[in-house]
Amino acid sequence: MPSKQALPNALENLSSCGMAIRKIEQTVEYDDFTDGGSTAGTMNLSKQIPAGSFVIGSKVTVLTGFTGDTSCTLAIGDSGDSNCYSGNTTHNIYAAATNLVQPAYLTADCGLNAEASANSILLTATGASDFTAITAGKIIVEVFYFSTNPE
Repeated sequence: MPSKQALPNALENLSSCGMAIRKIEQTVEYDDFTDGGSTAGTMNLSKQIPAGSFVIGSKVTVLTGFTGDTSCTLAIGDSGDSNCYSGNTTHNIYAAATNLVQPAYLTADCGLNAEASANSILLTATGASDFTAITAGKIIVEVFYFSTNPE
């Protein structure tokens, strides 16, 4: 019978070979976004999707709703397609919620295609009026990807 350490060690060995599902996770507050002078605020997560990775999708946990406006949604993508990592749609971040999960959206330059180079994750939060009307909000953003690289 295998020891209790056998499975974790096997998974660690597989991961060190590069073949694994990984995620980038970051807690984000409403004032981390840069107001674009319109309804949207944008920011890039601090970590990038590594080259050679396939993005599977995203998950958002809303700890504090993005309030102060009548609505707020979040698109997750990259500079070429602002919502490809959130399934060509958006997450509703206006009210507190958990497990807002979306699959990646297949496009020519994003999602289930291998990333040609390290890629920044762009968040776009959009309210109903000027983004400065948003006065509260805190979320956890997770982007899941299949890695072909040792990390």
